[in-house]
Amino acid sequence: MSLESLIRERRTVRKFNNLPVSEALVKSLLQKSEQLCPHDGESQWRYVYVGTDEARERLSGYISEKVLESRIARLTLSKVIESYQRRFLKIPAYLIAIADTDHDPIKNEEIYGTICRILQNFQLLSWEQQLGMAWITEPIIQNELFYKRIGLKEGERFVGMLEIGYFDKSPKARARTTADRYWTDSVYQ
Repeated sequence: MSLESLIRERRTVRKFNNLPVSEALVKSLLQKSEQLCPHDGESQWRYVYVGTDEARERLSGYISEKVLESRIARLTLSKVIESYQRRFLKIPAYLIAIADTDHDPIKNEEIYGTICRILQNFQLLSWEQQLGMAWITEPIIQNELFYKRIGLKEGERFVGMLEIGYFDKSPKARARTTADRYWTDSVYQ
């Protein structure tokens, strides 16, 4: 498959089958992804792999914990939250990406951009292995309590969480916006 075909055919996958995702495979694909991504060698990041039943259950609790702090949410959203937790438990594996921060804002954005490129490479290499995923940065997980639970340290920032699993059927392609829509002819507009 050509690189263009791979990029064009890769999809965000949200329905996975029950096959487990090997931590060794995830590590191997991440190492290849990092090797294919130019970076300064000084930037630092780390990954948290969540692939066991026990770890997924803890993660599911971490995700809903902030919402459940509210008594009103517990009363009105309990069925929705239970459904959400069941869905999270069915996902075979998660990969949480965390990047170091830097006091220099430019360096800080370079680190973030590098790990985003690595994760994009990881998604493409995984697709070749019939592994699908969805990159999650939803507001429900963007809170200090969740960050504390996943072990985010001072001087680090949350980049995203990938839901990972094997899939039986690739989702249909959706219409994509062409680059022309975002094009401007001048920097002075």
